[in-house]
Amino acid sequence: MATARRICVLTGTRADYGLLRGLVLAIEASPDTKLQLLVTGTHLSGEHGLTRGEILDDGLAPAATVPIWSEDDSALGAAIDTGGAIAGFARVLAELDPDVIVVLGDRLEALAAATASTILGIPVAHIHGGEITEGAMDDALRHAITKLSYLHFTSTEDHRRRVIQLGESPERVFFFGAPVVDALAGLDLLDRSAVEARFGVRLDGPTALMTFHPAGMDVLPADELFAELLAALEATDLHLIFTGTNSDIGSAGIRAAMAAFVAAHPDRVDFVESFGQLGYLSAMALVDVVTGNSSSTVLEAPVLGIPSVLIGDRQAGRPLGAGVLHPAPDRESIRDALNLAVQPGFRASSGSSPSPFGSRGFARRALDELLAHPIPRPPRKTFHDLTKDTA
Repeated sequence: MATARRICVLTGTRADYGLLRGLVLAIEASPDTKLQLLVTGTHLSGEHGLTRGEILDDGLAPAATVPIWSEDDSALGAAIDTGGAIAGFARVLAELDPDVIVVLGDRLEALAAATASTILGIPVAHIHGGEITEGAMDDALRHAITKLSYLHFTSTEDHRRRVIQLGESPERVFFFGAPVVDALAGLDLLDRSAVEARFGVRLDGPTALMTFHPAGMDVLPADELFAELLAALEATDLHLIFTGTNSDIGSAGIRAAMAAFVAAHPDRVDFVESFGQLGYLSAMALVDVVTGNSSSTVLEAPVLGIPSVLIGDRQAGRPLGAGVLHPAPDRESIRDALNLAVQPGFRASSGSSPSPFGSRGFARRALDELLAHPIPRPPRKTFHDLTKDTA
């Protein structure tokens, strides 16, 4: 009998686990694979909700946990922590010796794991490559991870073409759609009373769900941009639900400003550090508008048909559905966009637009390819030169 293929999956945040969950469970259930779940990042942080519990609740036992982040959220601190993360991942991966490691997106922990894997000769499969987010250093990190990876699972056909433009051979680049489509289709979302009871939030009037993360290359410094967003929200009649930030550079200042705003508006603002995937998407489906600069404004919200107001340039370059408004980064423009987004006519006119992120079935397609595709050790590649294409 053939040996089961050892597939390591890296998860470092509540957000990426929500997207990876379908694939993780499919790998765990397959008789042809052995799941090695590598848990790191804010999953292990009490400040960020200790979201490792969501993984345990799914009946999954991590193959390894690697703490990587210190309390220093400066650029220097992040650079030093990333160097330490490469060392930590290298030690664990050398012991696990997977046949392939799956990483998603563009965060520093994904770059560190892909770097360690490349040096160890372990092939990398990358999800969500070929995308553009011009307002954050994530843009450069994502393209670097693409060049460190052997297999590529992209969320749109345009993203697939962009990965090939980076020199990756077309036979190793697959348009399988966005994992979020699977995630939403496979969830039995909570109703209003369950969300209110479980998380202590109020959903009895027009409501905005807000998530904001600092981005070093945004149109304004993160603290200034967030101040404009808070002023705009304050100038509306919306009830507000805030979620906590990721462990990004500069997050401490954003968290402090958020805490002060929540404390000053106890009757208008509810705060939830981490909803978890089911709670977050259930709350999103029940609110009137999603705002901030999280990728959920351009991924999950459009798929659910919920209007969103995208702030700043952190997601600039991603495809935007008809229900996504992207105002100028000042409080008046943001306020006007929020007020437009909650109008019934706007939601009705934009909610019927098709999602650009493909159809459900990502987990099945990705697992089939992870099993069927030859994955050499080491993963030697040749550069695909577009000038030599005859097609």
